[in-house]
Amino acid sequence: MGAVATPCDEVKTLAAKRLLIVYYTNTGNTGRMAKEIAKGAEMAGVMTDIKTVDECISADLVNADGIVVGSPTYFSNVAWQIKKLIDESIVHYDKGRLLRNKIGGCFTSSGTRSDGEDCIRMLELAFGKHHGLRMLRGIVSTAGNGEEEVSKMCRQYGMEIARQILSG
Repeated sequence: MGAVATPCDEVKTLAAKRLLIVYYTNTGNTGRMAKEIAKGAEMAGVMTDIKTVDECISADLVNADGIVVGSPTYFSNVAWQIKKLIDESIVHYDKGRLLRNKIGGCFTSSGTRSDGEDCIRMLELAFGKHHGLRMLRGIVSTAGNGEEEVSKMCRQYGMEIARQILSG
């Protein structure tokens, strides 16, 4: 006789979903965004692991149900530390595209919207497209955004990422 699933079992299954938020920050802006994205995802019922790019190991990418990558924008591009993570993630591509179909997202803090949008395109292409992630459009915080506005935008983004993870 098989086990009967209970509502408690369903909650455990949903709670087991994990979002990895990996980021680099120099002045703290991108780090604050990462924490707010995590708050939104947790409010929607997804567990989060927030790691700086230096703390992230290759297996973290594979073990997550969703991956969000954040970087400040430097000359319309990502920080070299994030680019290094992207370059090193090729091992997952070579081993059978182990990141394919995971939910993906990205975020940046930037001096200008134009430079930030370029950075987001870089992340979406270099990380999301090549690994076959199901990417949600990235978000940009600029120097002109207020702290509360950025917090709200990031929490909403985290909630949307979580909804996508939970919907499978």
